[in-house]
Amino acid sequence: MPSRPSTHDQILQSASVLFLAQGFDATSMDQVRQHAGVSNGSLYHHFPTKNHLARALYEAALADFHASLLQAIRSDPDAEAGVRGLVAAYLGWVLKHPDRARVLHELRRTTAIAGVEPDWGALNAPVYAALRAWVAGRVERREMKPMPFAVWIALVFAPLLQLTPHWLRADKPAVPRDLRALLADAAWAAVGSLPPGDAR
Repeated sequence: MPSRPSTHDQILQSASVLFLAQGFDATSMDQVRQHAGVSNGSLYHHFPTKNHLARALYEAALADFHASLLQAIRSDPDAEAGVRGLVAAYLGWVLKHPDRARVLHELRRTTAIAGVEPDWGALNAPVYAALRAWVAGRVERREMKPMPFAVWIALVFAPLLQLTPHWLRADKPAVPRDLRALLADAAWAAVGSLPPGDAR
């Protein structure tokens, strides 16, 4: 029998449902409390304000997304397998967890995570460090073109980020197999190995 979610997780789950259904601004803390079936004391013990609740929800979704990406390079694959694996991991996570993907896109566009901002650099640092180290190793082996890391991130992930809101508008998000292949091909073509004899 599956274990019951903790009070903290119950509140986050309820907040996700309500924020996505009616928007952050239209959702009250009391609605979250009632949906989660917890007391006022429990709600405010875990989340003093609605912004604290939104930021915690955002950070939990971001951590889950990052873990999925890192899994794609955990075995230290060669450059092409790694880039294609990262694209597949991104798409797989969005399709498997559309509500968490919606949380990342919807809350970041509103005032939900405003106020005393989390340190976004610190939140992204572990996944960026792992990706940067993997990319550097592949560049050293001449499996990928040398370029600033920020440019590499943009070339691999920007098309996915651009298309994600479009996919998430569907009740059941889907990405056709041929489009998945096209996105992986494009990412690899953008950052892949230099042509033979290119001394750059």
